[in-house]
Amino acid sequence: MMVRFLDAVETVLGAQRTKDGYLALDARVARSGVQLYAGSEVGKADRQTVRVYRPNEEVFARAAIESYANRPVTVAHPTESVPADNWKDLAVGAIGEEVVRDGEFVRVPFHLMDAKAITAVIAGKRELSMGYTATLDWTPGVTADGQEYDAVQRDILLNHLALVDQ
Repeated sequence: MMVRFLDAVETVLGAQRTKDGYLALDARVARSGVQLYAGSEVGKADRQTVRVYRPNEEVFARAAIESYANRPVTVAHPTESVPADNWKDLAVGAIGEEVVRDGEFVRVPFHLMDAKAITAVIAGKRELSMGYTATLDWTPGVTADGQEYDAVQRDILLNHLALVDQ
């Protein structure tokens, strides 16, 4: 089952103004492990909470890591994906190419190029949320460290990174 996910994190590691006035940032934007979702977020409205396992081999798969590079940054999540057709209307910046594993996290460099978005970050808006798709494998299990899960996320592909209030 392919699902659109919107995961929030608050892990901006550093920010620096460029001589052009842009804002260069570095952030942890994804992690492996078990994460909780509302049942309604993953197509299981009959369940209040669903535990979804994101194994290292999926989070750090080559295709997943490559999908982060050169993706748009938006303010809030748009109601649809961000392809070339609407990029110009929605993007306020872009993720760079040097996407790396940082322990259990994926770390990305990105630039904000829109003055309003830059002002918001300088004023303290630091929460980020990934907009991506993944397939859910509804095979329950237990991780190596003893955490139970209801489903496994597979085939993770980033569409955009959103600057969000919460």
